[in-house]
Amino acid sequence: MGSLVPRAPTLSGVPDKKPAGTVALPGDALVIRFRPTDPDRVLKRAGDESRRTGRHGASVFAAVGEPGETDVALKRRLLAVAELSGMKPEDHPKFYVCTRAEELYRRGLVFYKDGDDDEMDEHYSVDLGADAVREDAMRFLEAFDMERRDRQ
Repeated sequence: MGSLVPRAPTLSGVPDKKPAGTVALPGDALVIRFRPTDPDRVLKRAGDESRRTGRHGASVFAAVGEPGETDVALKRRLLAVAELSGMKPEDHPKFYVCTRAEELYRRGLVFYKDGDDDEMDEHYSVDLGADAVREDAMRFLEAFDMERRDRQ
């Protein structure tokens, strides 16, 4: 498999125009996500999201650390937020960490808010593009490394 070339998400049929409502998350924000980890399943879930919202999105939790907050403490805080939003720890013993949001930006990806009434401040979606394909899901997944909750 060759290296993937970053491709920024665009509106279908409108080249070089980013989708409205993208969020300028600081590049130093820590980003975590949960399964799926298979590109085909990520693409399927993004397709389901597209039918709901009109965007091929992948769910993440992200935040910038508070002054003096370590990355370990920030990960714990994001995991706690995920639990408050309905992610049961027993169903998700593993999570995936992208060192910083800037890594997703380098891959041509952008963040947006779903706009749901109950959406947590730390919850975002990453836009895989209007015409997302398997390679877009792979480009997203390759930015993350696995960690276990019991090590936090």
